[in-house]
Amino acid sequence: MNVPELYARIGPSGVALAVVAVVAAYLCAKYLVYLGWTGWAFRRHVAALARDPARLDAAAGARAGNPLIRIFSEAVRPAYRGANDLRAELAFLFHKHFRKVNRAMTLLRLASVISPLLGLLGTVLGITKVFRAIGAQTAVNPAVLANGIWEALTTTIIGLAITVPVLCFTYFFRMQIIGFQVELTEYAGRFAAPPPER
Repeated sequence: MNVPELYARIGPSGVALAVVAVVAAYLCAKYLVYLGWTGWAFRRHVAALARDPARLDAAAGARAGNPLIRIFSEAVRPAYRGANDLRAELAFLFHKHFRKVNRAMTLLRLASVISPLLGLLGTVLGITKVFRAIGAQTAVNPAVLANGIWEALTTTIIGLAITVPVLCFTYFFRMQIIGFQVELTEYAGRFAAPPPER
């Protein structure tokens, strides 16, 4: 099947679906690796600190490549705060250092919502094309009608095939991020330096 023939089958909405699928697959693969590495490196960092708390260097950690280690290092510095202030600071730092990840999760959610709509648009456009062709004929061939509807429904199938895995990845990533927030709150509370005496 060559490109013009494929385009005739899926139409412009099918092309848009292919673009959405490529972007979604890239984001899913990238953040699967990124979030996995981020959690692994952070847990190693905390385990090393648990073995030797003297290794805690907030200034060096604040420059680390891992966003969780940066958040943790910034949160454990001595400051005038209580437990509620620590939680608020962690929420702010998490938002600040995970802005790129949150943007990617929003794009994945958008891809999961827009894919079935593009599929439906392709179906409607395909069925319109079939009825236009049937209206131009005096004797309707049922095989032409069935073939045209089959082609029109292809985009709906593609849209749903994109939506289901992307939605699963989106919720998996959200659960990972919530787990990171819980871990950060616990570890930062455990390692936070006490506020200086006034």
